[in-house]
Amino acid sequence: MQLDTPQTKRVAAALLLVTVIWSINGVYLAALARVSTSLFWAADLLQWILVPGLLAVLLAKTAAVQPRHYGLGPAEHRWYAAALASVGVGATTGFAFFWSRNASWELLGQPTGFFSLPTAFPAGSLGTVTWVYSAVTAGLVESAFFIGLPWLLYRSLRLAPSKAIFTVLVSVLFGVCHWEQGPHVVVGAFCSHIVACVWFFALRTLWPVAAGHTMVDLVAFG
Repeated sequence: MQLDTPQTKRVAAALLLVTVIWSINGVYLAALARVSTSLFWAADLLQWILVPGLLAVLLAKTAAVQPRHYGLGPAEHRWYAAALASVGVGATTGFAFFWSRNASWELLGQPTGFFSLPTAFPAGSLGTVTWVYSAVTAGLVESAFFIGLPWLLYRSLRLAPSKAIFTVLVSVLFGVCHWEQGPHVVVGAFCSHIVACVWFFALRTLWPVAAGHTMVDLVAFG
């Protein structure tokens, strides 16, 4: 799909809004976590469910940009092929994340981050639910708003879009948006996102990428 000018403006506006929110969420989520657990999770639901869902609906209704246009269409692979691809994405992006994160620890002396999501998980079975919820929403939403939609916008703006340049630019942005978790996580997020983009271009679908991302976050949040 090639976006026209009105579609380009709507997609760009949606991505700008999401980028601003995720660039400052470390501040307001950390503050809310200290005040009230209920307020924290209400803000988290707003950020990870309501806002992305509303933007997806608005893009579909007002710009005719459907999820299939940015990688979330009907499955193009058989279930077992998609499952194998998901495991491959999870294994390779996980290796890239944890290896680069740990390597940066060695260089930077394991600095602590400003805020880490697992510190807000409740105890008991509810903690398990929020652990899974956080991993699944991060995997799906971040894949759509940091790979699928940006690539749709980028390739519509460039006569000769470069996958390599796009991958580096969007991975830098993805890493920086994790600033509140510390520089080691920024490095890990950057490296793992590069691998995720490579998988996206190879598979031409976001579903295995989102599933693999979820697997990595299940380990990282555990």
